[in-house]
Amino acid sequence: MNVLLSRIGFPILLLASTAVTSTSGWSQDAAVLSVLNKPLKDVSEKNKSATAIVTAYLKLTPPPIEFGDGFNQASVWPKMERWAEVSRWAKANAPMGEALVAAQFSSIFGLPYGTAGVDPAWVKAGVSISMAQSAELGRVQYGYFTAVRAIGAYATAEMYRRGEAGEFQEAFAVGIAYSRLLRQLCEQSMLEEKLFALENLAESLSVQRDFIWSFLDKIPVAVLQNVALKEYSFLKPSDNEKLRRLQMPEGDRIVAEAVLRKALTLNAGDTALDPEKFAGVVGSQASEEGALQRFNTQEMWRRISAVHGSLEASNDKLADVYDDWWRRWRVRPFTTLHQMATELSRTNPIKYAAVVSMVRDLEKAFVWRNVVIAEVNGTIMAAGLAGYYGEFKQTWPKDRERAYAVFFQKKFDFDPYDKKYGRLQFKQLRDRQAIETPLGRVWATGCLVWALGGNHEDDDGSQHSTDGIVGDLVIWPPIRALAREQGLMK
Repeated sequence: MNVLLSRIGFPILLLASTAVTSTSGWSQDAAVLSVLNKPLKDVSEKNKSATAIVTAYLKLTPPPIEFGDGFNQASVWPKMERWAEVSRWAKANAPMGEALVAAQFSSIFGLPYGTAGVDPAWVKAGVSISMAQSAELGRVQYGYFTAVRAIGAYATAEMYRRGEAGEFQEAFAVGIAYSRLLRQLCEQSMLEEKLFALENLAESLSVQRDFIWSFLDKIPVAVLQNVALKEYSFLKPSDNEKLRRLQMPEGDRIVAEAVLRKALTLNAGDTALDPEKFAGVVGSQASEEGALQRFNTQEMWRRISAVHGSLEASNDKLADVYDDWWRRWRVRPFTTLHQMATELSRTNPIKYAAVVSMVRDLEKAFVWRNVVIAEVNGTIMAAGLAGYYGEFKQTWPKDRERAYAVFFQKKFDFDPYDKKYGRLQFKQLRDRQAIETPLGRVWATGCLVWALGGNHEDDDGSQHSTDGIVGDLVIWPPIRALAREQGLMK
């Protein structure tokens, strides 16, 4: 793509700079908001979790540590600094846990796009999806992400607090309820929302495996059996081991169609695109860049307007790209279809530059969907193996089949990356094994569970990455917990 641009005189780096990451930065008029919010009209208020969750969130007392990189679901654990204060804070905010448990089986989250009709207190607190109410493009702000992250920190703190008190059933009730909230968010319409939810869901499951590891010798076998057989298995009642009901983001297509209409509709009497109008609409996606770069970007789009496809042709191309993604979404990643060139890769990057700039990041959803499938199934298997460990005098099974049925369901022994058998990798460890991770080298003992990762090759669990792109995706023992035990992180 960049090579073609350079051949006709466009700056090589500008197309990349104007691409909108998962359509963040687009704002739409009332007609588009109406389409985005249409699915909410078919769901009753009692089946929307947002009301209970946001109401409880707004009543949360300030935590002893400010929410953020230093205080979130992955950083909370009983040996952290100021844990005693964090534990007291979690205990004092029991209504948040009650709201999570009450809302965990709601059909959807149910937060509208735009601020019209949203409780002013929510908007003031930033718990909204802010979209400018005008015909011009602007910025979309997913303010509720901050609230969801804060609730995640609470859920982890409450799990560990309950665990220290020996209240393991109650601990899992809060943690799994939070995971179910994230699973609801995985069905939001916009790609940025879906990526946020998928990544945080994967992390929340890894956090709960940390919890299991931390209390491995104390959690009753019956509790582990229950979470493996009845709880993690149904984060959403209609889910299965392949998450077939997880929908591809459709909101971005709605927004893209609106952008194309604004950019490519001809004024009365015109026979060619208006370069200024085209550049103003499409080039506005680079609104956060410096003034000089914005000027260069606008100039690039003016020049592209002379050769860009018509509105009808661009809409057809957008439909073809999404239809291709939909077909790929429904099949496993290593099937023949995924080996073929995508419709997007075959798209002329100049003639359909506006289309290309708006859909290029969709592949990230495929990556994180597979990560979450592996995380869900791996967490089920890990909880089941931990139950076996407790039942059989702290010994791990020689093969995973011994834990089937009684401790976890066989069908959840599924690896979305495994071409040959479709099963997660498992082995009992006779000696400790080194695993290279983003946190440094850790040493595993007992047994090892891993998914193959994006290369579909078995690296024997020797290298781990959280997104499965490099090496394997090690599920058990939990990497973060090992890194903490071995002094690699606080």
